[in-house]
Amino acid sequence: MTAEALYLAAVLALAMVSFWRQRLRPDVTALLVMLSLLVPWRSTAEGFRSILRPAEAFHGFGSQAVVMVASMFVLSAAMVRTGAAQLLGGRLLAAAATSELRFQLTVLLLVTTFSAVVNDTTTVLVWMPPVMAICRERGYAPSRVLMLLAFGSLLGGQWTLIGTRSNLVLSDYLHERTGTGLGFFAFTPVALAVFAACAAWFALVGRRFLPTATARPTLESRYEVAEFLTETMAEPGSSYIGRTLAELDLQSRDVTVLQVVRGREFLPPQGHLRIQTHDVLVIQGRVTAITDALQRGLSVKEELQVDDKTLRSADLRMVEAILPPDSELLGRSLRDLEFHRRYGVSPLAISRAGRSIRERPLAVPLRSGDSLLLVGHEAELQRLRQNPNLLLLESRSMPTARRMHTWIVLALMAAMVLCGATGLLAPAVAIPMAAMGAVLTGCVGMRAAYEQLDLQAIVIVGAMIPFGEALQSTGTAQWVAEAVVGSVREHSPVLLLAIVLAFAVAMTQVIENAAVAVVLAPVAYEIAAAGGCRPMPFLLGVAICVSAGFVTPVAHESTILVMGPGRYQFRDYVVLGLPFAVSTWLVTTLLVPLLVPLRG
Repeated sequence: MTAEALYLAAVLALAMVSFWRQRLRPDVTALLVMLSLLVPWRSTAEGFRSILRPAEAFHGFGSQAVVMVASMFVLSAAMVRTGAAQLLGGRLLAAAATSELRFQLTVLLLVTTFSAVVNDTTTVLVWMPPVMAICRERGYAPSRVLMLLAFGSLLGGQWTLIGTRSNLVLSDYLHERTGTGLGFFAFTPVALAVFAACAAWFALVGRRFLPTATARPTLESRYEVAEFLTETMAEPGSSYIGRTLAELDLQSRDVTVLQVVRGREFLPPQGHLRIQTHDVLVIQGRVTAITDALQRGLSVKEELQVDDKTLRSADLRMVEAILPPDSELLGRSLRDLEFHRRYGVSPLAISRAGRSIRERPLAVPLRSGDSLLLVGHEAELQRLRQNPNLLLLESRSMPTARRMHTWIVLALMAAMVLCGATGLLAPAVAIPMAAMGAVLTGCVGMRAAYEQLDLQAIVIVGAMIPFGEALQSTGTAQWVAEAVVGSVREHSPVLLLAIVLAFAVAMTQVIENAAVAVVLAPVAYEIAAAGGCRPMPFLLGVAICVSAGFVTPVAHESTILVMGPGRYQFRDYVVLGLPFAVSTWLVTTLLVPLLVPLRG
């Protein structure tokens, strides 16, 4: 093993730990991996040298894969904004909710189909609100359904070239090495078989392992809201009288003012509002925090229970919201954000990784996938619905647009698929042209297109591609391939494929799937070459298996997003997701050699 191989192995190990622990954003980790290839450490006659030259290290950001990934996000935005996605079966969702099993299987099928042509994370964000709304209406526990929403988005990513960014990465690598990439529907037969196996296992066995919960769980019970909601009055002589809410700074003492009642007026708790004698303050907080507030000049008017009925009596509504991966609120606490002043609604609780944060939730930096329990007036909530930094988990209609735009988007998608399938245009050309067509026809504006670009995903792909090239140029990929082939030389090529795909399934549980694709592409290619096999079926199998991130919540953004609203624990992903992952590996290993000969 060469010094370069040892260095790359150390970099990869550290990157895997960073991806797993998530102390750093995934794109930051990917950039650090790229920069590590520019650190001079090898002693040569000319001095110290790095693994790659700057032009080679930054080459990833100019690759076809990055352009195709960016175009994929634009097309996803056009599909959602024009309502074209609704034609894929969105209206079937409510009609299928006559039984829990039927609803579960409909969600799995609908989301898988949707995710075949729309980015997987976008798929979860689009369908989570209507799924949650139907769960509330029909009395289904969200924990019995949301896991399938996440798994469906991952299964759908296996179906087509644009299903997920890892498919584009692997196709681009194969094209660079052989001149021919993976076809638009090259994945579909295997992905269809994987879906059938996973759906059958879930319907017959797996659904029994979903966490159970009481029907119609209330928001306050799901968030374990143990604080009191209390009506207090500012008595004559109180130290509160004459001071503004901003001056009182009750939030720093973990007390939230939800409402100020003055006579018959309901006043929003703005910071500039000055307290007058006999004003009634509806406050929420822990017993100790409320007790401290009472000692400063408030008297209890009435103790209330935190529920929808009580809040409606004060002209307030309780809603649940989730932080998407690209939210600008990430990394900052609700207190630092001055959340109520900025958005006009009050946070009651925060849920992270399926558990409510109990200790000083207002001071905890927010993370992607955190869900918030919010209280506010309908006017403020209406404004919040338009804010891209928070997704309200409530029933909402799909975006509407002129019917002409709907058909234009579908026509563009059909043309892109036709060109890719027939070879008339290479995918690297057809996908960007379809995205530009959506912009030029007004199906999605340039501003909306830029907003939909997931820069984190693009940076991960662009920054990790040089690492794959370093594996190739240093001979590390070839060394690994010879070691693997040498250990199984007397066995069939199917065993080589099984080993490669097992690595793909294992690695994608802790590393973002596009990053796994970048790392395994040169290794899979060299193993195929060393074993006298064709590289195409190996890379096709890797593409299917790197979308099998079912076993851990950190495997993919989709699995993180449903963890809070579904109140899932780590073990829930292992118990239900491990059979999905094993089924993916087994079906792919057995079916790929039948569809695409490994040798020939």
